[in-house]
Amino acid sequence: MTDLPDASPPPGWEDFLAPGERILWQGQPDASVVWRDLAAHETLAGIIAGGAGIAVLLKVGHASLIAAVLGVVFVGFGLWLSIGRLFWDASLRRGTHYTLTDRTAFIATKPRGRRKLERYAIGPETKAHLQEGEPGSVWFATDVRHTAGQWRGSHSEGMYVPGQTIRRRVGFRRIAEARKVYGLITAISGQELAGNAPPR
Repeated sequence: MTDLPDASPPPGWEDFLAPGERILWQGQPDASVVWRDLAAHETLAGIIAGGAGIAVLLKVGHASLIAAVLGVVFVGFGLWLSIGRLFWDASLRRGTHYTLTDRTAFIATKPRGRRKLERYAIGPETKAHLQEGEPGSVWFATDVRHTAGQWRGSHSEGMYVPGQTIRRRVGFRRIAEARKVYGLITAISGQELAGNAPPR
């Protein structure tokens, strides 16, 4: 974790910061596997899918290649939903870097090896929430994505899946200095120091 109070942008940040914008804090999330995330509906769905796959494999054996492949797919999908997603999440956090300036929150990630930089304005409209913990998290934005409705299958025999709105909260997740960063963001936005977020 590094504090960089100097007004001049550090090397590599010249193209990302506005004139006079200062970096206040930089850090990375804890990259350990969050085992408590096993207590989620994805785990139950994974167990059901894996169990169905094993049942298919035990029933058909090598009698049907298609059924055997389908069983393996279900087992793999079940393992991913129950356990694999936890390790994938930890892997993503290992390649994540956070930066907070006096105007912007940056989240740099490398999903599947591709660099991605997201920026979120920090100002009077920002309503940050502190999630206490060791490590803790600071949430300060919400990503909203709208999916369009579409037909699945043919128009005569298929079904229409309506569009939906997906909301995802955004923040600096699982950081050691959560309370300090929360204080910096609320100082920028003028928000009162109150309001803890539910664990995640």
